[in-house]
Amino acid sequence: MRKIIIILTALAFFMSCSNTSQSNPEDASINGNYGNTEWDVMEAITGEQLIEQLASKDSVYTTVAGHIKAACQAKGCWMNMEVAGNEMFVKFKDYGFFVPKNSGDHDAIIKGWAYVDTISVKDRIEYAQDAEATAEEIAAITEPEVKLTFMAEGVVIK
Repeated sequence: MRKIIIILTALAFFMSCSNTSQSNPEDASINGNYGNTEWDVMEAITGEQLIEQLASKDSVYTTVAGHIKAACQAKGCWMNMEVAGNEMFVKFKDYGFFVPKNSGDHDAIIKGWAYVDTISVKDRIEYAQDAEATAEEIAAITEPEVKLTFMAEGVVIK
């Protein structure tokens, strides 16, 4: 009787781990909510509106929609988003969550702080390595870069 209970418990555990509710397995691993997403995605502003707000402020706490160009290929710990023709570097608050490594070329809505930041040479090299840049591309990084940056509390990928 004890063996039957153990087998049934193990079977129930493994069945609960499988995800059969998604019809498209390619999207199943990407689309979804990451981090704190207890906010209204309908509040999202456009990239143009974000740029306008940052013109008169050092930082803006907001929800913004954009297109993911690429994500960290090491573990999904950052992503680059296109907003209003600008590339915005998105980090995740407290390193508390990651996005799928294959989330590039998807739309997303993010909530958090937008600001302009200077990325050091050391950090630029690390991000380039995470993005699987070539040795030549990494060697070409010799100066810090001023970049539109976003510290996201949550991400919704569509």
